[in-house]
Amino acid sequence: MKISVRIYRKLIPFLKPHAGLFGWACLCMLAASLFNGVSLFMLVPLVDVVLLNRPIQLPPWFPAWAASGIQTFSRWPSMTKLHLVVGLALALFLLKNLAIFAQTVLMNEVALKFLRDIRDGLYRQYQRLSLDFFSGERTGELVSRITYDVSVLQNSLTEGLSDLVYQSSQVLFFVVTLVAINWRLALVVLVLLPAMGYPVVQIGKVLRKLGRIVQERMADLNSRLIETIQGIRIIKAFTAETAEAERFAKINQAYTKANFSTVKRQEALGGITELIGIVGGLFVLEVGARAVLHGSLSPGTFILFLGALLSLTQPVKKLSRIYSINQQAMTAAGRVVEILEHPPLVTDASGASPLSRFKREIRFDGVWFQYRDQDRVILQGVDLTIRSGEVVAIVGSSGCGKTTLVNLIPRFYDPVKGRVTIDGADLRAVTLDSLRRQVGLVTQDPFLFHDTVRANIAFGDPSASLDSVIRAAQAANADPFIRRLPAGYDTPVGELGARLSGGERQRIAIARALLKDPPILILDEATSQLDSESEALVQEALERLMNGRTVFLISHRLSTIRNVDRIIVLDQGRVAEVGRHEDLLQESPVYRRLYEFQVAT
Repeated sequence: MKISVRIYRKLIPFLKPHAGLFGWACLCMLAASLFNGVSLFMLVPLVDVVLLNRPIQLPPWFPAWAASGIQTFSRWPSMTKLHLVVGLALALFLLKNLAIFAQTVLMNEVALKFLRDIRDGLYRQYQRLSLDFFSGERTGELVSRITYDVSVLQNSLTEGLSDLVYQSSQVLFFVVTLVAINWRLALVVLVLLPAMGYPVVQIGKVLRKLGRIVQERMADLNSRLIETIQGIRIIKAFTAETAEAERFAKINQAYTKANFSTVKRQEALGGITELIGIVGGLFVLEVGARAVLHGSLSPGTFILFLGALLSLTQPVKKLSRIYSINQQAMTAAGRVVEILEHPPLVTDASGASPLSRFKREIRFDGVWFQYRDQDRVILQGVDLTIRSGEVVAIVGSSGCGKTTLVNLIPRFYDPVKGRVTIDGADLRAVTLDSLRRQVGLVTQDPFLFHDTVRANIAFGDPSASLDSVIRAAQAANADPFIRRLPAGYDTPVGELGARLSGGERQRIAIARALLKDPPILILDEATSQLDSESEALVQEALERLMNGRTVFLISHRLSTIRNVDRIIVLDQGRVAEVGRHEDLLQESPVYRRLYEFQVAT
């Protein structure tokens, strides 16, 4: 119960902006319920007055002015009474359907806007979360939270919440009608309602558990699908199409099985509540029929009672279905709230100040680092000072902490001990925006968005002019091949830049960094996967990019770092040596071993 309240509290702010529309939708639902109930009352004058030509037996509490009007109506000619009853019934039917149409449109508008805001909120939360969160989650799982789980919430709102208001008002109206007509008979009905509620609650508990299983299986489907699409070249290269299809079929079958279990219980729930209602209805039919035969109840009133009772069965059945829908929605809502409540580890500290333009030095003071989900310590007591304008290379065996070290500069992560400073300012005391604007990044596998060449180059500054984009592309040796593309700078690059070669993607990434013009530059294996011709073009572009900046160069290919100012050798998370290439060959066993291994291979 406490969990449900917490979930509702987290999601209510998304509904508040649409409270007005929701209120109008509720009014329309209540109006539809009223018109439906009043139209049912037309059975009494139709049977007693029009067909049997006998007075209506009114309860003692009935208002005198209304009783007088009904007596006057009963003296009219039969055909006039018939036409009036039919006309009123038609008018009530039209009004009811107009109200239902209005509430359906309004409720769908509320639901769509509410869910739009939740999706926006989830996406913004994804942008706020730290890198450690994404390293521990499957992409398909994260996609499923923002697509499938939110769609489950949509069903709960459009069908569940609207029916909850409408059907509840129907139940209330019909119960009041039954009590007003004959409280003894109504008492039988009121005893049956808790009997209907018991299976609803018990099956609802199972449905909530099944809801989580269904959503997890959908996340598995999404994950498998995304991995398959991204790895389709490897799948085909290893002729693994059949094996992959069989793996997907197993996951799909698990999802189908969980879904089918949910459907069976939902349908069983409706059947059980309907059966209980029919049993009660038959009992009431016998008791009421005896009252009519003994003259203590008019036929019209008894038909009204039966009509109200039969009308009560449908909303109770729908309410049981709504309960099952809401149990599934609670599971989906819980998964959404898990993301919304997940705290980002790297955030602006209270009172953080903007970082001034980098001028002097970057320092690592006794830096230790360990990933949250790993036992191994990656960095151990790193002490380094990098002066402004220096080009330093970071080398070491795989897994020694090279990328982790440079990831601390833009605060993708924070040290578990020690600190990183720029010009004396602890990075945890400055704003992330002002820090990251001063850091450029070019990686081994440059990420391009499914957009135009121009948009990818201007990604860090969407307002950049075309001339600025072209100048950056020219400096990155990218302008010639861009102009040969079908639409030049307006050519879409495809998903992950699939329409471009590796060298072309890398030059666009360099152009993106050039346009940003950061004083600090991180090059993480920026030329490791290129052929000789592409590497020459990229290396020339990188030299332009590195000019006048403080550069951290990560490279496994030691031949490319001979001319840097200093080489930092990492070994098992510690700084083993710092120096130039020639000196390290003589003085550093770790560096010499790395170099000799590469020369040998």
